[in-house]
Amino acid sequence: MSYLGMTGGHRHLIDGRLVEGEGTFEIVSPWSGEVIASTPEATLQETASAISAARRAFDEGPWPRMRREERARILRRFADELQARRDELVNIAIHQAGAVHSLAVSWQTDSPLEAAYGYADAAARYEEVESTVHHGAPLSGATGPRRTRIVQRTPAGVISAITPFNYPFRVNVQKVFPALAVGCTVILKPHPTTSLDAALMAEAANAADLPRGTLNILLGAGANVGEMLVADAGIDKVSFTGSTATGRRIMELAAPTIKNVVLELGGKSANIVCADANLDRFFATEPGNLKHAGQGCGQLTRLLVDRRIYEDVTTRLAHQMQQIPGGEADDPNTGLGPVANRAQYERVLDYIDVGRQEGAKIAVGGGPSPKHDEGYHIEPTLFTNVDNAMRIAQEEIFGPVLVAIPFDGEQDAIRIANDSIYGINGTVWSEDLDQAWRIASAVRTGNFGVNCLAAVTEGPHGGFKQTGIGREWGKYSLDEYVELRAFETHG
Repeated sequence: MSYLGMTGGHRHLIDGRLVEGEGTFEIVSPWSGEVIASTPEATLQETASAISAARRAFDEGPWPRMRREERARILRRFADELQARRDELVNIAIHQAGAVHSLAVSWQTDSPLEAAYGYADAAARYEEVESTVHHGAPLSGATGPRRTRIVQRTPAGVISAITPFNYPFRVNVQKVFPALAVGCTVILKPHPTTSLDAALMAEAANAADLPRGTLNILLGAGANVGEMLVADAGIDKVSFTGSTATGRRIMELAAPTIKNVVLELGGKSANIVCADANLDRFFATEPGNLKHAGQGCGQLTRLLVDRRIYEDVTTRLAHQMQQIPGGEADDPNTGLGPVANRAQYERVLDYIDVGRQEGAKIAVGGGPSPKHDEGYHIEPTLFTNVDNAMRIAQEEIFGPVLVAIPFDGEQDAIRIANDSIYGINGTVWSEDLDQAWRIASAVRTGNFGVNCLAAVTEGPHGGFKQTGIGREWGKYSLDEYVELRAFETHG
């Protein structure tokens, strides 16, 4: 089996050229466990070339100095080139990342394409300068000269964009386009196991004639390349989405140069079901938190249920999870796909064993999918009788595993929800809107839904505590890639 019949031909983008590169990194289908394609494996020498190209493009090139309308025009052309590859991007999302067909079309492809056009348009509208006029001394108000204060949003510089395996094209677009829109230059390092969409981005950027060095893309790059892209003095800012453990390492590497970082890290978000919840509305959204086999930092994998309805809710949810249709990669009716790679497969199965050892009860699932002999398929799994102190309740599993924890009243629900190192998302279900808003306001998390799943496509998307630093999506992403400068003139 091979992706579109190809096992090679993908290239880096460095300094305006598509580069064959050295070595071979094999891309494995999570559906079958078979090699479906290959990319070059980025070296430290190629990384150094990409950093030099991006540095030169920012310090000397036209992109940061270009009129914003011209940048917008080029970015729209870049988006057009990606749109022309839409069907191939859908195919990649299915076979490379393990997305089911509906998710590959909507969340993995069409939504980020729409975002690409949105950021291209935003580039033309982004306010780079604010000015105010004052008379007199700034504090006393005494008579004085006319003063004009100017605040300038200036591009932050050379950006390292380091992205994960779960929603590769979506996150690549989310970092590359806003950074380019405000005049930064970018080096993109996708996760090596999911870099085929980034290879298409390299082709599209080259076809769109972005100025040399403005965007550089390194395929098949391992941790050594990632560390260089953080620590090198030629990098001004790092934007990373991935695990909290890697986020900690990035902060260590960035510290010697006091480098600014945007980090979107882990999550263990609470889905709070109060005793008076409209359960029909709740179950209409479940098991949506197993979307993409549970591989999403904002998915609500910690289910908090009022003890009075706990047995009813968990019994119904277990039955619902058993009904999720299995299937093959290209079947549009397949409801749950595999986890994205072997390392994640083994990690999730290890966590299921941990849950058993901790004394939690498996209500449904609990192992490799019996419907598939190949690939990285795991049964949708629900743990009940879970205490929030258990590892399966505290640590991000990043797989099709939900843990159900009983609570006793509003304050107990808030306490349990906040008893986490993470804080990215949450939801509360209650017909008492005063109670729902008290809970929503008290849970320390970046996004929250009241009787719905919070949609964050317009931002600000990000979290509290060890979920990360900064906010993304919509106009908030643009603001992350600028520095503020203040000027004042008299007279």
